Amino acid sequence: MHALFVTPAFPPFPGGGERYVRSLALNLAQKGLIVTVATSNAVKETDLWQPDQSPPNSFQIEQDGPLRIIRCPIERMPGGFRGLLAWRKIMVLLSALPGSQVRILNKMAGRVPKMPYFYEALYQISEPIDLIHGFNLSWENAMLAGWHYARQQAIPFIVTPFLHTGVAGRDRVSRNSTMDHQIHMLKDASAVHTLTNIEKQALVRHGCEPSRLLNVGSGIDPIPAISNEIIDWVESLSDTPYILFIGRNSYDKGCIHAMEAVLQLNDDLNYLNLLIVGQPTAELSRFLKKENGNRKGPMRIVGVVSEERKHALLEKTLLLLLPSRTDSFGIVILEAWAHGKPVIGARAGGIADVISDGEDGFLVEFGDVGSLVKKIKLLVQDSDLRRALANNGQRKLAEIYNWDRVGDLVLSNYQHILGTNLKS
Repeated sequence: MHALFVTPAFPPFPGGGERYVRSLALNLAQKGLIVTVATSNAVKETDLWQPDQSPPNSFQIEQDGPLRIIRCPIERMPGGFRGLLAWRKIMVLLSALPGSQVRILNKMAGRVPKMPYFYEALYQISEPIDLIHGFNLSWENAMLAGWHYARQQAIPFIVTPFLHTGVAGRDRVSRNSTMDHQIHMLKDASAVHTLTNIEKQALVRHGCEPSRLLNVGSGIDPIPAISNEIIDWVESLSDTPYILFIGRNSYDKGCIHAMEAVLQLNDDLNYLNLLIVGQPTAELSRFLKKENGNRKGPMRIVGVVSEERKHALLEKTLLLLLPSRTDSFGIVILEAWAHGKPVIGARAGGIADVISDGEDGFLVEFGDVGSLVKKIKLLVQDSDLRRALANNGQRKLAEIYNWDRVGDLVLSNYQHILGTNLKS
């Protein structure tokens, strides 16, 4: 079986969604599938709208173990990030108009992100493709291209949308993933794979056929070996106990709320530091400026780190914070459990389906800094509670969240869809 994955970005691009695609592809390859991945050449977030260099005049092909990777250049969005935000806002407003806006939105989605050679790359694949699997509905141009190609070739099209349901599906986060053209593509897909039941239920509310929805969940990669040099680096970051935030350093990810909480805690727990890992943003810079510059205080901005350094940080932290409303799952939660650490997340998106409140972590309402302060303080001061929550999380890892289980579910569904396709 030859599966073509289409996704807007792929490692070394940092991000849980990108790591999910690679881990699933590798697991399926171990089960005997041929997997080709068509993606962009982005290696950091800003490349999706403002690449550093002029795009090359063709796509490039490389090998990642058993995976063949086709990387396509991205064309700069006029106006950069502000232009992207304005473009996306127009799309959301158009989708809110009466009637179907699918045709015009599909055209506009061609800039999210714009990859001039993506279609050409798909048509240059010489081996027969049995099915196409698209990922990430928030940057949907690659997925749309895969969908159109699948329809032209009369082969199955499967979607893993990484749907951002936001806070009970009411905020702008959810609107970015549920526009007319996106829902139309989901309804037309042979199958939609979700990461949580919350995501699955949201798609049913948007009119997707329940029989085509399969909740497959996620897995966790093996913990990498950590060198003494990296351990020394971690110890150099904080000489006192610390808690950890990992993710894009933005408001929607809950980074700003995590910082506000630790600043409030500093009066009572002045020995506690917050290490902030992930892609810095303009929102972070504005917050630091408001707090009198890049002050050290109880916070340390670490930036993007390697997998080895991330795991070394998780090994030494007291707990992980992910009070985000833009996570369809939150793989870093599983990684924290693997290191025996408790987690605090937001009751938003898929996180609320991963963390069982009071059993293997705590949930707070998105943006509720007061509750975040209380839960952090409770866990920091109670080592037995930290251990009990983390132990329950580790049991979940063993029973539910492993890539062999996910890969078996996905492969079984592929085989079912292909068999049904042949019969019809």
